[in-house]
Amino acid sequence: MDILDITSSLCMVLCSTFGTICALIFIIIVLFHHQFHTITIVLAFNSAVAGLIINIICACQAIYQLKTDGNDILCSFRGFLLHAASGLLYQTLCVQTVHRLFVVVFAAQRYLRSKQVIVCITIFQWLLSITFGIPALILGRIVYQPGSRICQASLNDLIIFLYLSMFIYFCPVTIIISIYIRIVHFAKQRFVSTNIHQSVANQLRQRRELRFIRRLLAIAIVISFMSFPYLLFFLRAQFFPTTESLPYAQRVSFVSLSFGYGIWMYD
Repeated sequence: MDILDITSSLCMVLCSTFGTICALIFIIIVLFHHQFHTITIVLAFNSAVAGLIINIICACQAIYQLKTDGNDILCSFRGFLLHAASGLLYQTLCVQTVHRLFVVVFAAQRYLRSKQVIVCITIFQWLLSITFGIPALILGRIVYQPGSRICQASLNDLIIFLYLSMFIYFCPVTIIISIYIRIVHFAKQRFVSTNIHQSVANQLRQRRELRFIRRLLAIAIVISFMSFPYLLFFLRAQFFPTTESLPYAQRVSFVSLSFGYGIWMYD
């Protein structure tokens, strides 16, 4: 193991530990303060649990890299957990965004904001997060990458890469952006259709909701930006398949992602 291996693994451990501590602090505060047991805070709690899981998994992966070459019987399963937990984090943001859509745009349909509906959506989100990566695991498409000492979908495997990316990044971010646009459009229509006395109160509430959605959108974009190295290496593998592969491509990508996950929990 050379100095780059050790440095990158230690960076992953440090970033993941920071994210784990931030997530635990938020979880403990919510658990022991009943005044925070609102739907909005509970959905944020859901994201914190997802953040705790992905940071713990990243830290464990980095520790395995420091101790061994990582190519053991559980390597593919750890790769599956990395994919599933990454998708889980984005998908919890989607649930928060959908709830804001119900609060702002469909305020008249009160049942959409009920605990029963939100619980059902959250359960579906968790089931989707747990199961979407199973086909890649069963088909043996999560393989060991010697250069990065990580089991992951190969950058040259176009079909499985796009399949996993759709669930982890593209669909969640698209949903968040679409809902943000819908709420902005609704707020503008509401402003035009209401009189001055009504719009003052409505504007304050709508601005608050827009700030909340904007924050979720900003978080998703930051993490997507942290995924940019991974995208670059993937495009290189697709457009220049005959060139020599970069041994540290996925390791650099996961250091960047670990940093993003840690910052996410701090935010």
